[in-house]
Amino acid sequence: MSKVRFQAIIMAVLCLFVKIQVAHASAKVGEATVYEDRTVTVNLPDPYKRTLMQSTGVTCQWYSESNSYATVTSSTRYSATIKGVRATSSCKVYFKCSYFIDGFYRTMDFYYDITVKATTISVTNVSLSRSSATMKEGNTLQLSATVYPSNATNKQVYWSSSNTSVATVSSYGLVSAKSEGTATITCRAADGSGKYATCRIMVESSMVYISSISLNETEKALYAGETLQLRADITPSTATNKSLDWSSDNAAVATVSSNGLVTAKSTGSATIICKAKDGSGKSAACSIVVKEFVKPVSVSLNQTKAVLKEGEILQLIATVTPEDATDKSLTWISDNREVATVDNHGIVTAQRKGTANIIVMTANDLAAICAITVESESTGEISEWQGNYHVSASHVENNPTQTYPDEFELVIQKNEGAFYITSMFGCDLTQNNNGGLRLKDQGNGTATVDISEYNILNYTNSSNPLYTLYVFDEATDDWSDTWTLKMNDDGSLLLGDFYVAAFLWSEENQKWQDGELEALYYKVTAEKKNLTGIVGQPVEMPALYSTPGVLILDRITDIAVYRDNGVLVYKGKTNQVNHLSKGVYIVRIGSQSRKVLVK
Repeated sequence: MSKVRFQAIIMAVLCLFVKIQVAHASAKVGEATVYEDRTVTVNLPDPYKRTLMQSTGVTCQWYSESNSYATVTSSTRYSATIKGVRATSSCKVYFKCSYFIDGFYRTMDFYYDITVKATTISVTNVSLSRSSATMKEGNTLQLSATVYPSNATNKQVYWSSSNTSVATVSSYGLVSAKSEGTATITCRAADGSGKYATCRIMVESSMVYISSISLNETEKALYAGETLQLRADITPSTATNKSLDWSSDNAAVATVSSNGLVTAKSTGSATIICKAKDGSGKSAACSIVVKEFVKPVSVSLNQTKAVLKEGEILQLIATVTPEDATDKSLTWISDNREVATVDNHGIVTAQRKGTANIIVMTANDLAAICAITVESESTGEISEWQGNYHVSASHVENNPTQTYPDEFELVIQKNEGAFYITSMFGCDLTQNNNGGLRLKDQGNGTATVDISEYNILNYTNSSNPLYTLYVFDEATDDWSDTWTLKMNDDGSLLLGDFYVAAFLWSEENQKWQDGELEALYYKVTAEKKNLTGIVGQPVEMPALYSTPGVLILDRITDIAVYRDNGVLVYKGKTNQVNHLSKGVYIVRIGSQSRKVLVK
């Protein structure tokens, strides 16, 4: 053997030895996780697969370094199935292989790092959607729980309440508020890990208590036998329990029913108490004074007989004694309405020739009589009506037992042979009534006004009330289209009763509506100031209008302002009077006056 050939053989053996040593070095080629009693498959990396597929004489083995933690249950040349036995953070599974390739002997020695996890994953934390909440009685709240880790084996939770009288909780976390107080809702992991979360529940009473009570009357005088209906206004309107307890501190004087009806029993004083039943302690009271009932003992008339012409008017005045009689109301009756009628204020109107008895009766059936004889009407001579008249009257407003005196100017003018009332209450009646309220002379000292066509007393604009004149006919017990004036022998006038009504403009309906009777005028007499008549228009009054609490004039002038009961509230020179309470006022400027409604 030559020296060169021997050296070549030696070099080949050395190279083979070196290659085998390098290929035999152990190396980690992968890792995997498996749960106890479960399996996982690991595969050789593709480069090694291709090497073995090109090799011959392949011998391979898969095995675990500790079958107590992981064991190889099956294998092929290229993969192995590994079963987890017991939890561990690391257990090596080896792959050892020998093979020939390209005429050379080779080996592979690799391992996989296997983590074996316990089959049961315990809960590590529980959290709730709310840690605290305030609820009203009867309300519900849905709590939701989150369990960590998300792959915990048993994610079931149990719900409980520390105080079921305050709040209960369902098996799925629905909290129901029961009564006022506090309770702790606990959500606990069911896997025995001991993990839990809580939510503090504060339950408030759902009851809305009464904050105040007010009565429609706080003091009232009654007579024995009279009743009074008290009505309670409760605040807030949303109060849960609006039941009230009514009581009297002196049932011998006045009693009260369960719905607030007070009955006066005997003279004295009592306090009616209205108390809330909801436990708020709120109450209201009304002081009741029961007075002695004084009956009328007599009634008399200022005339017991009278002779009238057809169409003539007579004012009868009744006097009831004693002066302090409790009920002085009167009923007026005519026993022959075809001959003479009488209204509720004792004004007799002669209808036609004949006789009639006018009877006035008290509430306890005492009576007085005036015998009326009606003669035929006069010859029909036309009266001279024109002139400037000073009118004296009485009027009543909301309370028919309260009478107020009143004075105002009335102007009658003649135009083209006809007479017109052109001014009244200081208001110009010509603009809105086609020249004024036209008089129709009846030829017997009386004249009538057809108020079905024209009856406007005062109109400024749609922002202020429209005042009109109305007449009620006692004979027909209905509203009348005729207003009657009678001329006395001395040239003075007797005007029939009339009402003043106020209407408000409705923008929505585009019409005057919501009419209210402001006052009734009766015993109306007019003294003539100028028998020769009036030349020209009456003295012009300033334009008047009102806003809430304020009376405004279109110019500065001397003015006196009275309440409708005659009380002076302002006198001086101004164009604006402030701080007026709601109601009707009489504005007097010089000799003229006008009524104004302040809202």
